[in-house]
Amino acid sequence: MIKKLFIYLPILLLIFIVQCNSANSDQSQTNPVLLISIDGFMNEYIDRNETPNFDRFIAGGVYAEYLIPVFPTKTFPTHWSIVTGLYTENHGIISNSFYDYELDARFSFGPPPESPNDERWWGGEPIWITAEKQGKTATTFFWPGSEATIDGVQSTRWIDYDGSVPNIERIDSVMAWLDPAGEIQADFSTLYFSFVDSRGHSYGPNSPEVDDAVQEMDELLGYILDQADEIGMSNQLNIILVSDHGMAELSDDKVIFLDEIIDLEVVDMVDWTPVAMIKPDEGKTSEIYEALKANEEHYSVYLREELPERFYFTNHYRIPEIIMIADVGYTITSRPFYEDRGIMRGNHGYDNQAPEMHTFFAAKGPDFKQNEIVPAFESIHIYELMANLLNLDPAPNDGNPDELLHLLRD
Repeated sequence: MIKKLFIYLPILLLIFIVQCNSANSDQSQTNPVLLISIDGFMNEYIDRNETPNFDRFIAGGVYAEYLIPVFPTKTFPTHWSIVTGLYTENHGIISNSFYDYELDARFSFGPPPESPNDERWWGGEPIWITAEKQGKTATTFFWPGSEATIDGVQSTRWIDYDGSVPNIERIDSVMAWLDPAGEIQADFSTLYFSFVDSRGHSYGPNSPEVDDAVQEMDELLGYILDQADEIGMSNQLNIILVSDHGMAELSDDKVIFLDEIIDLEVVDMVDWTPVAMIKPDEGKTSEIYEALKANEEHYSVYLREELPERFYFTNHYRIPEIIMIADVGYTITSRPFYEDRGIMRGNHGYDNQAPEMHTFFAAKGPDFKQNEIVPAFESIHIYELMANLLNLDPAPNDGNPDELLHLLRD
């Protein structure tokens, strides 16, 4: 008996090794993920429009009552939080445009042209870098921050942002990258569309122009689903549809003239509206704060260390001493600027708990449940969700890996 055991032992060992390798291989095989952002898109846009492709997408997947963005609810902070899982104070992209006094340069919808790949602007690790570091193939056709190197790494394919690139061309490129018969066979990719947000700024969220944009986006979503079918990916591709923030209607009756409250000559304005970030000259902080506090109407003003903890907007050196948050629908400006340029018809950036700033999440694919409506959740958890789908070890982040497990099939 012992002799027979020694004869069969190598065979049994070989079978065990093959089974282990097969199990490890299966574990590393994941369905690809396509992350799509529709900038400035809200659930109510679907409610009030005929959107057959959104309806089809939602019925086949999971749909959140709404998504809670980070504060401030502006494009670059919110997008960077979605892909890093970090609150704003932990990634440092505090607005679309801000001055960094340590780098002695202004970030304006990205780093300065003379230093586009300076990694010091970007805190955290976006999901496409996590994927690349762990042997996956990532591609990005636009996403705020996707052109940057992180730890010297970039996506396998990435495109410098150019808003004039036709939306169909963006979709066709990404589908070619995801195509299992193609050259790249991406595990992860992004798409980004800005035109719904642009219409909201120009015409207001309740305008017919926005409704037209929503129906245009519905047609694009239909094209995405058709192209996924064309490359044989309908049953293999996990698609996550998100937006970064909502949109509020503005009015000329709701304007706060900052130059009529404080002396702008003794402050630097890191950002203006609807979250004014104010850096007073040395020795002027108390004077400026007290003036703002004495006139506190249609806005709330805080010293940085007094901001409500729920904003997660205190512990970063780029955040200045005084933060002034306009009530929803109000604009902070100066009298000369207003008389020269007026105001937009719609804007965002307000308190992230305001219903007008709530935004959109839906997901569909082989790993997601079907026809499920789930409660609202914070956008910082999406990074962990994507890491789970791609079987990646996540980088440090503020999300909870268990928060969105209920979206997935058992």
